[in-house]
Amino acid sequence: MKQIVFLLMLTGCLVGQAQTKEELEKRRREIQQEIASLQETQNQVSKDRKASLSELKLLERKLRSRYAVIDNLNDEIRLIDNTIFSNNREIYRLERQLDTLRKQYAKTIQYAYKNRSNYDMLNFIFTATNFNDAVKRVAYLKSYRKYRDEQVVGINRTQKELGQRIEMLSVNKSEKSKVIEEQQKQKELLESEKKEKNQFVSKLKARENEIAREVAAKKKVLRSLQNSIAAIIKREIEAARRKAEEEARKSAATATTTRAATGPAETPTAARKVTVLENTPEVTKVSVGFENNRGNLPWPVDRGTITSSFGRQRIEGTRIEEDNSGITIQTESGTTVKAVYDGVVTTVYDVAGSQTVTIKHGKYFTTYFNLSSVNVSKGSKVETGQTIGRAGENFDGDGEIIFMVNEELRFVNPELWLKRR
Repeated sequence: MKQIVFLLMLTGCLVGQAQTKEELEKRRREIQQEIASLQETQNQVSKDRKASLSELKLLERKLRSRYAVIDNLNDEIRLIDNTIFSNNREIYRLERQLDTLRKQYAKTIQYAYKNRSNYDMLNFIFTATNFNDAVKRVAYLKSYRKYRDEQVVGINRTQKELGQRIEMLSVNKSEKSKVIEEQQKQKELLESEKKEKNQFVSKLKARENEIAREVAAKKKVLRSLQNSIAAIIKREIEAARRKAEEEARKSAATATTTRAATGPAETPTAARKVTVLENTPEVTKVSVGFENNRGNLPWPVDRGTITSSFGRQRIEGTRIEEDNSGITIQTESGTTVKAVYDGVVTTVYDVAGSQTVTIKHGKYFTTYFNLSSVNVSKGSKVETGQTIGRAGENFDGDGEIIFMVNEELRFVNPELWLKRR
């Protein structure tokens, strides 16, 4: 019974590990697909003879993805090592168990050999002191014979388990060899990509002054965009505040009349703290829905690569710094740009010659900048995945949009809200 329980536990453990291995392999395939997509985008960008920031960002993301593949393979090797250790330990236990069973069986065989004649068996029975004692001796002999049979079954079962474990160990070692081989291949690709990046940084450094002017121009445009977004949100907050104050005055007047007639009313306790922008249950529902989809919002374009991340970063090999309040997504020029969640278009406006759309989702706002055309208008209700415009081009002539997310006036990292590809 104990052996059966052990086998069930062992089977469950191995199934759990197999699932984990499958998850690692699935994640590795996803990262490798991302690398292939980055390479494809880089091939398109590198058609431009100039060394551009977009291409550098692609090279950097490709390197990060390559490191992620190697880390993934390290995790798989650790998983296989744990399985090998477990199998080695179980083989040792089974070998000891088999040795013990064989010794016990040898003793029973020796005893049976010494008492092998039918006369000895009959003599053992007939020398009983009474009938009950004789019955017990017959039962003992049957039990002894059954015990010997069970010993044979136990030895055969243990031998089979041992053989299976040895076979599993061989498979584990073979798997580990393949993973180590793949890891070595990925490390060689990593070294090659590092050299490619270093060579590119040298080319980029030769254009540092020109790139500095490009970055300065971009910063100026982004400041203008940030100011526009802040002004839009402030107007929304102010309008919501005025509306809330007006409704509060009306409610106070109504409450005074009601209390005079029926007495004081109970004050409800809200389960979730709402802001002034969440002035109706419907709007609050949109906010909550947006929050619940953090990390699972669809991308604003079907195919795209993040070339500039949120926050401050130094451009390698130069003294130039970027400070982004959104993310830059490289895509094909003219590709469809879609709303990432249900909402209402607050404004369609122009920033530095590029059309821009800001959509309100309760207390959250998403902004889509650098559109070549727009399909929506102020006040339009939009749904998740609805087309709002087309992607424009950047300084280098590559397709690109800038995507921003605000929680009221605070800019937050959009990458944390989009689903992982």
